[in-house]
Amino acid sequence: MDTTFDDLNKDVIDGMGGKILSIPIGLPKLGKYANIRKNILTLLFSTTGAGKSAMIDTIILNACHSHMNSPTGKLKPDFQLFSMERAKKLRIAKWISYLIFKNEGEIIEIPRILGWWDEKLTKAEHSLFLSQKEYINCLLNDYVTIHEGAKTPNEIYRIMKDHYEEIGKYDEVVIKGKTTKIFIPNNNNVITSPIFDHGNLTKTTQALPNKKQAIDKLVEYAQGFRDLEGSAPFWVSQVNRAISGVTRSKDQEHELVLEDVKESGDIGDACDLAISIFDPVKYSQGSKTGYIPIDFVDKTNGNNYFRSCQILKSSYGADSVRIPLAFNGFCGQFMELERRDKLNEEQYENLVKSVLNKNFFLKN
Repeated sequence: MDTTFDDLNKDVIDGMGGKILSIPIGLPKLGKYANIRKNILTLLFSTTGAGKSAMIDTIILNACHSHMNSPTGKLKPDFQLFSMERAKKLRIAKWISYLIFKNEGEIIEIPRILGWWDEKLTKAEHSLFLSQKEYINCLLNDYVTIHEGAKTPNEIYRIMKDHYEEIGKYDEVVIKGKTTKIFIPNNNNVITSPIFDHGNLTKTTQALPNKKQAIDKLVEYAQGFRDLEGSAPFWVSQVNRAISGVTRSKDQEHELVLEDVKESGDIGDACDLAISIFDPVKYSQGSKTGYIPIDFVDKTNGNNYFRSCQILKSSYGADSVRIPLAFNGFCGQFMELERRDKLNEEQYENLVKSVLNKNFFLKN
């Protein structure tokens, strides 16, 4: 029987041979640490409105598109998205807004798609909307299952266990006289990612009567999905309101820390990777990325296109890494900015203009 060292060596040899062992998230700098890999539990957290759900959507759409474009030899994503805050239809509407902008360069805001504004869709815009049907159906049939509404830990556990039984089987092996449960997937080239968006909305039960108990139980289940089934869970979380306090405001940038995660410290301990997203403009802050956040605010309408991302914990790599991001809020699109120290003043000014007029977001 192969030892643990032998199993590790197989991975090393696969890596040396160029075998793809992760799913790209479409953000190269962040992806060095955060591309989707088996047995990795990722925590993504932010202040209100900074774009944590949009980052999840960016990751999902980029990962699926990468596999659709060239599936041969690639790992395939299997997203089980627990959209506890946002209705399924609204989530898909945002994806369609993103796809129309990215592929056609047309700006169609979600309120217009849904008829909330007096300004309605034109026939041409509705045709663009209808043209996304095949792509959306492919996403939902082959890559993403959306479970909408807040759920209890046990509801989520049962949904996931039913799914695992569809895509693999459980068995038992004896190791050094001890019986151990294992999971054998039908397809080793698939990575299942349960996504809890967001974990703070986990429902309580009679057995778990307060929010912290319910959240901690779901964290325990997420660890199990990572360790037994080899999944790559994502936990999305809100931060505590205390970060807006005067003491924190004295910093150049509100540095988020793991202790800021709302209602549960367990996820900070359990995760392998912790990523924060911060909107410095909201707190009248500068940015330790070297960028001037206020430069990325459209003075005609107040739209804010800058965010900073920081890796606060990385069990298998570097932490305290900061990455500047451009954020196209109307459709929830994130793209990475070049390192500030690699740009001269003219290049910086041109970049700011490109972000503000949205041309930057149309780059392939």
